Amino acid sequence: MRIGLTGGMGCGKSTAAKFFEGMGFKRLDCDEIVHDLLQNDLRAISSIRQTFGNGVLKIEGGVDRKALGRVAFSSQANLRQLEAIIHPLVREAWTSEIDSDPDSDWVIEVPLLFEKNLQNRVDFTVCVFCHQDLQVERLERKGIVRTQALARINQQLPLSEKAQRADHVLLNDGSFEFLESQIDCILKRIRS
Repeated sequence: MRIGLTGGMGCGKSTAAKFFEGMGFKRLDCDEIVHDLLQNDLRAISSIRQTFGNGVLKIEGGVDRKALGRVAFSSQANLRQLEAIIHPLVREAWTSEIDSDPDSDWVIEVPLLFEKNLQNRVDFTVCVFCHQDLQVERLERKGIVRTQALARINQQLPLSEKAQRADHVLLNDGSFEFLESQIDCILKRIRS
């Protein structure tokens, strides 16, 4: 089984994915793939440098994600350029990882699952949903200032639309126990 897990930034996709992992799923996080590409993939680093300049690179090597984020989210054109570089490499890594163990159950965290029309690559879609104030608060705790958090949130498909498109929705405004119990219910429903 392949579950595509999506939701807005700061909604708790990674927390939900860890619960799925605890229930026997192998976990694949597209954000972690991106972080690895920005640190280690010479194709990605070279293309980003050519597109956005040396100001988004770290002295010690790799891409400075905060600097790149400021540039990429400053305009739709910049964001599209970054996505054109990164998304094919993410899909390549994602496919390779799943193909290496096709008999396992997988939960795949894909922030832009519906935006990039990837829902057909999974068996079920699950959207992690929370109130926007909580979403922004969580992003601020990660060091993203409110204006940047809102700009990034607004670049994505509205969370309400993601929830409408998903096969299942997890509400993540409450406790970890509540989130885990919802995942347990979803899996019972899917597996029955």
